[in-house]
Amino acid sequence: MAIDQQTAYALSRRGPEGLSASGGPADSVCFWRERRFDDLECLKARFTRHSYAPHVHDTFALGVILGGAEAFRYRGARHVAPAGSVVAVNPDELHDGAPAGDSFAYRMLYPSVALVQAVADDLDDRPAGFPAFITPVMEDAEVACGLSEAHALMEAHSMMGADRLAVDQAFTAALSLLVRRHSESRPQGRRLGQEAAPIRRARRLADDLYMQDLTLDELAAAAGLSRYYFLRAFRREVGVTPHAYLTGRRIAAAKGLLAGDQPLSEVALACGFYDQSHFSRSFKGCTGVTPGQYRRGARLAA
Repeated sequence: MAIDQQTAYALSRRGPEGLSASGGPADSVCFWRERRFDDLECLKARFTRHSYAPHVHDTFALGVILGGAEAFRYRGARHVAPAGSVVAVNPDELHDGAPAGDSFAYRMLYPSVALVQAVADDLDDRPAGFPAFITPVMEDAEVACGLSEAHALMEAHSMMGADRLAVDQAFTAALSLLVRRHSESRPQGRRLGQEAAPIRRARRLADDLYMQDLTLDELAAAAGLSRYYFLRAFRREVGVTPHAYLTGRRIAAAKGLLAGDQPLSEVALACGFYDQSHFSRSFKGCTGVTPGQYRRGARLAA
């Protein structure tokens, strides 16, 4: 059943199923992926109890707060995003998240670097370069409405079938407007890959051996630095601690394996987690959903 823009707007204003917009006692999440948008991950959630652990994404994190307010630390400062605001976190940048009051509800999109770069490159009035968002919380009603409606159309399409052209048009228009109004062009590109050679060697070791129980001494040795100097230098160059970076690599690897039928306990061990419980806590702390919820959402991918 296809839906029109008016229905999409009504959906975009609605909180997650089972809870009213005024809040409720339980957390509620809905997750899915849009394959045709470079495996775009989509999340609709209301969190009352859940708090994100400090983590990074290799994608952008863009969304709209539907109700309540979210508090998060980003770039060394605490930010509060109230209802109606737009949030934007750049790739590879450490952040967390929790309700600023009783709860918050939001719609989130996690577009790949390639997808956002392609949108930026299509804008005639914009210089070439990496599109980095300037501030993490923005008050822009037009962008918020556009992102919410596009997200709602994607949700409807994944669940019951919406007009593909309507989805494509709404998402492209909303993302283009967000990039045009609220990003800057960085000729040097994203942070990751710009590190000094010693730190790059250590990062590549973590990339290759994320499934192993790596130590600080091993990473520092790869960099040719003392462990204390390495710890400071890695955070300065990469933007996160070595442990946060390694956890991010493990989560990324797990997402790939969750597309298959491998038992969750085997996925956990294959990606370097102690056991399934450790895997579930770490995964939800970074993504807001459990590995099982992620697997089910990935199988709904449109």
